[in-house]
Amino acid sequence: MKILIGCPTYERYEYCIDLWLKAVKKIIEFSRKEGHEADYLLVDNSKTQDFYLKMQLKGANIVRSPYVENVRQRIMDSRNVLREKALRERYDYFFSLEQDIIPEEDILVRLLNQNKKIISAYYSKNMGMRVQDNETKKINDIVLELPIVYLQQEGGVKRANPHEVLRKGTISVGAFGVGCLLIHREVLEKIKFRFERGKIAFDDFLFCLDAKNLGYGLFLDSNIKVNHLHRPWDDIKQD
Repeated sequence: MKILIGCPTYERYEYCIDLWLKAVKKIIEFSRKEGHEADYLLVDNSKTQDFYLKMQLKGANIVRSPYVENVRQRIMDSRNVLREKALRERYDYFFSLEQDIIPEEDILVRLLNQNKKIISAYYSKNMGMRVQDNETKKINDIVLELPIVYLQQEGGVKRANPHEVLRKGTISVGAFGVGCLLIHREVLEKIKFRFERGKIAFDDFLFCLDAKNLGYGLFLDSNIKVNHLHRPWDDIKQD
Protein backbone atom coordinates (compact mmCIF):
# COMPACT_ATOMS: atom_id res chain seq x y z
CA MET A 1 0.00 0.00 0.00
CA LYS A 2 1.06 3.59 -0.67
CA ILE A 3 0.24 5.92 2.20
CA LEU A 4 0.57 9.67 2.68
CA ILE A 5 1.04 10.76 6.29
CA GLY A 6 0.38 14.41 7.05
CA CYS A 7 -1.45 17.25 8.73
CA PRO A 8 -1.85 21.00 8.82
CA THR A 9 0.59 22.78 11.11
CA TYR A 10 1.67 26.22 12.30
CA GLU A 11 4.04 27.86 14.75
CA ARG A 12 2.23 26.94 17.96
CA TYR A 13 3.24 23.30 17.40
CA GLU A 14 6.93 24.05 17.71
CA TYR A 15 6.80 22.47 21.20
CA CYS A 16 6.16 19.00 19.73
CA ILE A 17 7.44 19.14 16.14
CA ASP A 18 10.67 17.28 16.85
CA LEU A 19 8.85 14.45 18.61
CA TRP A 20 6.37 14.21 15.73
CA LEU A 21 9.07 14.10 13.07
CA LYS A 22 10.95 11.42 15.00
CA ALA A 23 7.78 9.35 15.43
CA VAL A 24 6.83 9.66 11.74
CA LYS A 25 10.30 8.57 10.64
CA LYS A 26 9.93 5.43 12.76
CA ILE A 27 6.42 4.78 11.40
CA ILE A 28 7.69 5.05 7.82
CA GLU A 29 10.64 2.74 8.46
CA PHE A 30 8.49 0.14 10.23
CA SER A 31 5.81 0.27 7.52
CA ARG A 32 8.35 -0.21 4.75
CA LYS A 33 9.67 -3.34 6.46
CA GLU A 34 6.09 -4.62 6.31
CA GLY A 35 5.89 -3.96 2.57
CA HIS A 36 4.18 -0.57 2.51
CA GLU A 37 5.36 2.64 0.83
CA ALA A 38 4.86 5.60 3.14
CA ASP A 39 5.98 9.21 3.20
CA TYR A 40 4.76 12.43 4.80
CA LEU A 41 3.94 16.07 4.18
CA LEU A 42 3.28 18.98 6.52
CA VAL A 43 1.19 21.95 5.39
CA ASP A 44 2.08 25.16 7.21
CA ASN A 45 -0.60 27.83 7.48
CA SER A 46 1.22 30.21 9.83
CA LYS A 47 0.80 33.95 9.36
CA THR A 48 4.51 34.41 8.60
CA GLN A 49 7.13 32.19 6.97
CA ASP A 50 9.27 31.93 10.13
CA PHE A 51 8.05 28.48 11.20
CA TYR A 52 8.14 27.18 7.64
CA LEU A 53 11.77 28.27 7.25
CA LYS A 54 12.69 26.65 10.59
CA MET A 55 11.15 23.40 9.43
CA GLN A 56 13.02 23.55 6.15
CA LEU A 57 16.27 23.91 8.08
CA LYS A 58 15.33 20.74 9.99
CA GLY A 59 14.93 18.96 6.65
CA ALA A 60 11.16 18.56 7.08
CA ASN A 61 8.97 17.88 4.05
CA ILE A 62 6.74 20.94 4.28
CA VAL A 63 4.76 23.29 2.01
CA ARG A 64 2.96 26.55 2.64
CA SER A 65 -0.79 27.10 2.53
CA PRO A 66 -2.20 30.65 2.31
CA TYR A 67 -2.97 32.28 5.67
CA VAL A 68 -6.54 33.39 6.34
CA GLU A 69 -7.96 34.79 9.58
CA ASN A 70 -10.67 32.16 9.96
CA VAL A 71 -8.96 29.23 11.72
CA ARG A 72 -11.49 26.68 10.51
CA GLN A 73 -10.95 27.72 6.91
CA ARG A 74 -7.17 27.64 7.42
CA ILE A 75 -7.30 24.06 8.66
CA MET A 76 -9.75 23.04 5.93
CA ASP A 77 -7.61 24.57 3.18
CA SER A 78 -4.47 22.85 4.49
CA ARG A 79 -6.21 19.50 4.83
CA ASN A 80 -7.44 19.77 1.25
CA VAL A 81 -3.86 20.34 0.06
CA LEU A 82 -3.10 16.91 1.54
CA ARG A 83 -6.24 15.39 0.05
CA GLU A 84 -5.36 16.71 -3.42
CA LYS A 85 -1.80 15.38 -3.18
CA ALA A 86 -3.06 11.96 -2.10
CA LEU A 87 -5.45 11.78 -5.06
CA ARG A 88 -3.10 13.30 -7.62
CA GLU A 89 -0.18 11.03 -6.73
CA ARG A 90 -2.30 7.89 -6.46
CA TYR A 91 -1.91 7.11 -2.77
CA ASP A 92 -4.05 4.25 -1.48
CA TYR A 93 -4.59 5.92 1.91
CA PHE A 94 -4.20 9.24 3.64
CA PHE A 95 -3.10 8.89 7.27
CA SER A 96 -4.12 12.06 9.08
CA LEU A 97 -1.71 12.35 12.01
CA GLU A 98 -2.00 15.61 13.91
CA GLN A 99 1.13 17.34 15.10
CA ASP A 100 0.47 16.67 18.81
CA ILE A 101 -0.25 12.94 18.38
CA ILE A 102 2.79 10.74 19.03
CA PRO A 103 2.00 7.07 18.31
CA GLU A 104 4.13 3.92 18.33
CA GLU A 105 5.99 2.88 15.18
CA ASP A 106 3.53 0.09 14.32
CA ILE A 107 0.43 2.34 14.35
CA LEU A 108 0.01 2.54 10.59
CA VAL A 109 0.44 -1.18 10.01
CA ARG A 110 -2.03 -2.01 12.78
CA LEU A 111 -4.67 0.29 11.30
CA LEU A 112 -4.06 -1.00 7.76
CA ASN A 113 -4.50 -4.55 8.98
CA GLN A 114 -8.07 -3.73 10.02
CA ASN A 115 -8.97 -3.35 6.33
CA LYS A 116 -11.41 -0.48 6.91
CA LYS A 117 -12.13 2.52 4.70
CA ILE A 118 -12.12 4.87 7.71
CA ILE A 119 -10.53 3.92 11.01
CA SER A 120 -9.06 5.81 13.95
CA ALA A 121 -6.97 4.98 16.97
CA TYR A 122 -8.13 6.09 20.43
CA TYR A 123 -6.88 9.39 21.80
CA SER A 124 -8.19 11.87 24.33
CA LYS A 125 -7.45 15.17 26.01
CA ASN A 126 -7.31 15.92 29.71
CA MET A 127 -9.37 18.68 31.27
CA GLY A 128 -8.73 20.05 34.76
CA MET A 129 -11.83 20.80 36.81
CA ARG A 130 -12.82 21.86 40.32
CA VAL A 131 -15.71 19.95 41.82
CA GLN A 132 -17.45 20.08 45.17
CA ASP A 133 -18.02 16.92 47.18
CA ASN A 134 -21.74 16.77 47.91
CA GLU A 135 -21.17 15.26 51.36
CA THR A 136 -18.12 17.10 52.70
CA LYS A 137 -18.57 20.26 50.60
CA LYS A 138 -14.82 20.14 50.05
CA ILE A 139 -13.52 21.50 46.75
CA ASN A 140 -11.32 19.03 44.88
CA ASP A 141 -9.16 19.44 41.80
CA ILE A 142 -9.64 16.59 39.35
CA VAL A 143 -8.55 15.71 35.81
CA LEU A 144 -11.10 14.34 33.37
CA GLU A 145 -10.08 12.24 30.37
CA LEU A 146 -12.19 13.30 27.40
CA PRO A 147 -12.03 10.92 24.42
CA ILE A 148 -12.11 12.59 21.01
CA VAL A 149 -14.78 10.05 20.15
CA TYR A 150 -18.55 10.37 19.85
CA LEU A 151 -21.16 7.65 20.02
CA GLN A 152 -24.20 7.54 17.79
CA GLN A 153 -27.51 8.10 19.51
CA GLU A 154 -31.01 8.95 18.41
CA GLY A 155 -31.00 12.39 16.87
CA GLY A 156 -27.22 12.82 16.75
CA VAL A 157 -24.06 11.96 18.66
CA LYS A 158 -22.76 12.28 22.21
CA ARG A 159 -19.22 12.43 23.50
CA ALA A 160 -18.07 9.04 24.75
CA ASN A 161 -16.74 8.30 28.20
CA PRO A 162 -13.49 6.31 28.34
CA HIS A 163 -15.15 3.22 29.82
CA GLU A 164 -17.53 3.10 26.85
CA VAL A 165 -14.93 3.02 24.09
CA LEU A 166 -11.47 2.12 25.44
CA ARG A 167 -10.12 -1.45 25.09
CA LYS A 168 -13.31 -2.62 23.35
CA GLY A 169 -11.68 -3.89 20.17
CA THR A 170 -12.71 -2.45 16.82
CA ILE A 171 -16.05 -0.72 17.21
CA SER A 172 -18.41 1.46 15.18
CA VAL A 173 -18.79 5.04 16.42
CA GLY A 174 -20.70 8.18 15.50
CA ALA A 175 -17.79 10.59 14.99
CA PHE A 176 -14.20 11.32 15.99
CA GLY A 177 -11.38 13.74 15.40
CA VAL A 178 -8.92 13.30 12.57
CA GLY A 179 -5.89 13.27 14.86
CA CYS A 180 -4.96 9.66 14.11
CA LEU A 181 -7.25 8.67 11.26
CA LEU A 182 -6.64 6.39 8.27
CA ILE A 183 -8.78 7.22 5.21
CA HIS A 184 -8.97 5.18 2.00
CA ARG A 185 -8.62 7.03 -1.30
CA GLU A 186 -12.11 5.88 -2.33
CA VAL A 187 -13.48 8.05 0.47
CA LEU A 188 -11.23 10.99 -0.43
CA GLU A 189 -12.48 10.86 -4.01
CA LYS A 190 -16.03 11.45 -2.77
CA ILE A 191 -15.48 13.81 0.16
CA LYS A 192 -13.68 17.14 0.28
CA PHE A 193 -12.89 18.66 3.67
CA ARG A 194 -15.19 21.58 4.43
CA PHE A 195 -16.59 23.85 7.10
CA GLU A 196 -19.75 25.90 7.42
CA ARG A 197 -19.71 29.58 8.32
CA GLY A 198 -21.79 30.43 11.35
CA LYS A 199 -21.51 26.93 12.83
CA ILE A 200 -19.01 25.72 15.42
CA ALA A 201 -18.18 22.40 13.74
CA PHE A 202 -14.69 21.97 12.31
CA ASP A 203 -13.88 20.00 9.17
CA ASP A 204 -13.27 16.77 11.12
CA PHE A 205 -16.84 16.53 12.42
CA LEU A 206 -18.27 17.45 9.01
CA PHE A 207 -16.06 14.83 7.36
CA CYS A 208 -17.61 12.21 9.64
CA LEU A 209 -21.10 13.47 8.84
CA ASP A 210 -20.46 13.39 5.09
CA ALA A 211 -18.95 9.91 5.29
CA LYS A 212 -21.94 8.53 7.18
CA ASN A 213 -24.32 10.17 4.70
CA LEU A 214 -22.52 8.30 1.92
CA GLY A 215 -22.90 5.02 3.76
CA TYR A 216 -19.38 4.62 5.15
CA GLY A 217 -18.83 3.21 8.62
CA LEU A 218 -16.66 5.04 11.12
CA PHE A 219 -14.50 2.58 13.01
CA LEU A 220 -12.34 2.95 16.10
CA ASP A 221 -9.59 0.52 17.01
CA SER A 222 -10.01 1.11 20.71
CA ASN A 223 -7.12 -1.21 21.59
CA ILE A 224 -4.69 1.36 20.16
CA LYS A 225 -4.31 4.28 22.56
CA VAL A 226 -1.95 7.01 21.36
CA ASN A 227 -0.25 9.82 23.23
CA HIS A 228 -1.87 13.23 22.76
CA LEU A 229 0.32 16.20 23.72
CA HIS A 230 -2.66 18.53 23.73
CA ARG A 231 -2.42 22.19 24.67
CA PRO A 232 -5.55 24.37 24.91
CA TRP A 233 -6.34 26.72 22.06
CA ASP A 234 -6.72 29.71 24.37
CA ASP A 235 -4.75 31.92 21.99
CA ILE A 236 -6.98 31.20 18.99
CA LYS A 237 -10.16 32.93 17.96
CA GLN A 238 -12.24 30.05 16.62
CA ASP A 239 -14.42 32.11 14.30
